[in-house]
Amino acid sequence: MLMKQVISVLIFWAFRVITPVQANAQTPLKLADVFGSGMVLQRDQPLRIYGKAAPGAAVSIRLFNPTDSGRKGQKRNKSQTRVAADSTWQITLTAQGANAKPQILRIISQGDTLTLTNVLIGDVWVCAGQSNMAFMLKDDRFAAAALKSAANANLGLLNWQPSVSVYNVPYKVEEIPNLRPENFYRPSGWEAADSTSARNFSAVGFYFGQMVQRETGVPVGLITVAVGGSPAEAWLRPEAVVSGQAELKPIFRGNWFANESLEPWCRERGHQNLDSLLVGGSTLPGDSLGINHPFKPGFLYRAGIESLLGLPIRGVLWYQGESNALSLRRTQQHEQLFPALVRDWRAQWGQGAFPFYFCQLSSIGTEKGYRSEYWPEFRDSQRRMAERIPNVAMAVTSDVGHPSDVHPTDKKTVGKRLARVALAGTYRKKVAARGPSLQKIQQQGNRLVLTFKDAAKGLRTQNDQPLAGFELEDAAGVRHPAEAIISGKNVFITNPQSGHWQRVLYGWQPFSGGNLQNAAGLPASTFQMKIDQSIKH
Repeated sequence: MLMKQVISVLIFWAFRVITPVQANAQTPLKLADVFGSGMVLQRDQPLRIYGKAAPGAAVSIRLFNPTDSGRKGQKRNKSQTRVAADSTWQITLTAQGANAKPQILRIISQGDTLTLTNVLIGDVWVCAGQSNMAFMLKDDRFAAAALKSAANANLGLLNWQPSVSVYNVPYKVEEIPNLRPENFYRPSGWEAADSTSARNFSAVGFYFGQMVQRETGVPVGLITVAVGGSPAEAWLRPEAVVSGQAELKPIFRGNWFANESLEPWCRERGHQNLDSLLVGGSTLPGDSLGINHPFKPGFLYRAGIESLLGLPIRGVLWYQGESNALSLRRTQQHEQLFPALVRDWRAQWGQGAFPFYFCQLSSIGTEKGYRSEYWPEFRDSQRRMAERIPNVAMAVTSDVGHPSDVHPTDKKTVGKRLARVALAGTYRKKVAARGPSLQKIQQQGNRLVLTFKDAAKGLRTQNDQPLAGFELEDAAGVRHPAEAIISGKNVFITNPQSGHWQRVLYGWQPFSGGNLQNAAGLPASTFQMKIDQSIKH
């Protein structure tokens, strides 16, 4: 029932026109903007197709193989309905298994015909987050080689990009309509991956999809809705905050411009973009939370995620956090925000606990004034959430960061690590998917023994350098460098004053100095643990 209600709401406005073969201004036939030639539909799920047409009109639809006579197949994959009074319609076709053979989807209503070609059945992944997910393949360190080999008819790309800037520029009067959720993303159609379509696509998403498609043989569809700078709360439905989540309620209370629960930088950027319009007397779209903006709480959920809810998916890829890691308060707040977001997206899609895989924050220094001092706490918080939330997993990226750039250019490593997570967790492939994770600490004489899991073939260091990144914290909370060595799947830390140390930390710098890996070359996450405590897996 919930899914039907959600679909009826989103269908009403979430459209960009696909022009009928026979245009009829009186009875326009339209599909929602997630559909188009070259699209990938989710396998093993009912194929839900929806759009708009004249109220009361009949709509018929069929999905068929163009090289087939099609009678048997078309009979099974055809249906019809009547358009509702609000001009929306929805038809559900029988679920199909993976199919890389291009099919045709044909929709007919009152003489108008829409014909979509090269329709594949496979796995659909939604790529969301902020700038490191939006980071384009053309800007990746390995772009030249990636674009040269990008062509893949079984990798479909749908690239939604914002129609307004998130940089420090005043918005123009003509951009005001783009602040409505239904107009926020630029119109874009599905394209098969090649050197042109992949160029401006998410680099992380592309590398993920390329590896998963090649390893599984299943068509993969990627939908990117990432927005640079966006805080997590912009992606969360305000109604998702329930009783018992006192920490989150202030986020969705009153005008977001004046809401001190939010990141000052995000509110400042809102003023930079919108103030000139306000001074000029323009009327801007908004609601009880204030004027619309990409960073406004709940806005990107409405503009992007709500538009996709009618489309069955395999899972979500998430790379976000920089805008929520600028203070300890925001870091702690995020530990409530992220689980709420995962829980609500799953509830709204109505597909159960689908995979939700994310990239951990990378590394960056503080030398050039970037406020990254709380990144270790944030990375450790992400590690804990990945362990705690069902069917959520994390790709560690702290070893491929940049000391002064919040946008590291090696997205190939990141995307492939995310693909490993999916191949192991979703596709049940026997691949290493995570780096070593600490299980327990034991005191043995004058040393500490740290035992790790996901290290069956032993531990090592990056480039075989001396082990680095470990620290010991004393009773006063002061951290001291610790000498550590590897022995099999253990790390030994010499500890002559056993009663003096309270905690072991690893990678606890904004620009992580840790270099611990497993035999697969996957790095350990930032972590901290009390010496009298063990992490149970």
